Amino acid sequence: MTLLYDLTATQPSPESRFHGGGAYGEVLFFKLLEYLKDFRLVCYYDSKNYINPDILERIKTHGIKLYDITEKSITQIIEEEKIDRLYSAMLNLNQNIPLGTIEVYTTVHGLRTLEMPFDPIMLEYASSFKEKLKYRLFMGVAKNYYLKKLHTINGRLVTDERINVITISNHSAASIKSFYPETARRNIPVFASPTFDQLDNYNPVAESKKLSIDELHKEKLCEKKYFLITSAARWAKNALRAVRALDELFENGFAQDFKAVITGVTNKSIFTKELKHADRFVFLGYVERDFLDLLTEQAYAFIYPSLNEGFGYPPIDSMKYGVPVAASGSTSIPEVCGDAALYFDPYSVSEIKNRLVQLLEQQIYDELVYKAKLRYEIVAKKQKEDLKKLAEYVIR
Repeated sequence: MTLLYDLTATQPSPESRFHGGGAYGEVLFFKLLEYLKDFRLVCYYDSKNYINPDILERIKTHGIKLYDITEKSITQIIEEEKIDRLYSAMLNLNQNIPLGTIEVYTTVHGLRTLEMPFDPIMLEYASSFKEKLKYRLFMGVAKNYYLKKLHTINGRLVTDERINVITISNHSAASIKSFYPETARRNIPVFASPTFDQLDNYNPVAESKKLSIDELHKEKLCEKKYFLITSAARWAKNALRAVRALDELFENGFAQDFKAVITGVTNKSIFTKELKHADRFVFLGYVERDFLDLLTEQAYAFIYPSLNEGFGYPPIDSMKYGVPVAASGSTSIPEVCGDAALYFDPYSVSEIKNRLVQLLEQQIYDELVYKAKLRYEIVAKKQKEDLKKLAEYVIR
């Protein structure tokens, strides 16, 4: 069997250089290398975009054919290489994939655009008057038209019987069947979304270094004396409401020697224009993986206010280090975090603040440290088992 693997799904999206679906595609690619004796692998990518250099190194090492879709169409690749099956971690139907001529497998990570198409908070993230007007139209007079269009776009992927759909959580599987009842009888396998921790033989070309505490001190941070929020550039991650809750916490005299670290910030003014305690916040843009690991490990607690997730890696990344988590109780997050997080209504600033106050209670905090470590082991074990099942499902 010859498998064509879509590496464009691992490359930057319009929203961010690194994204959950891309990381998923990278991990599965490296896992599939363990099975090369069982199938033939051909890949394609876009040479105009960044790609993980580790992928290119493995392709060279294993003699895998790699095509550039800016030079050759997917149809041409399929014909030349006599492809039997195509897999994409995020299938892009605009790539004109010839459905029906080969087997097509893809992972649908969630239906965020249907579950959470808009929220008033998105207006705060608008970068221009034109964008703000567009958002107002989406939430107002054009709402029904927009929702119908989104339903049609998503439906092209999940209802087409020529596409074998995989998903990453029970929430996402049920969401597909809820929005598209015609899929109720379809077999949609669920495999927990994996991370690089589940790969046994992955050695990056550039080994990530363990950073010292001195790197924290350069940002005027002390270990276990800050709350951490990540991915702040996207409105659906809901960082703004959590920042407001933290500012209220500081205003009320709690956590007097604490700070708050917010990463992924592309427009600082979104967060700072109404802050009373701006000096207690550290706003960072994109941070490298090794520094993010250090920030995660040394945080007092991780705050995850996301409005919508298909799986949700970051809380588990924190639990790996025994860092307590306060998280949104929406979508897949409770399924992943189990009883190891303090949940809140992500739309309620006061409830987010309530959970922050609870985190400052030593007994509650210590219990969450204990639960976090247990939960990480449970989830990591399932991720590892499911990664093996996923790889075998894709090639057999």
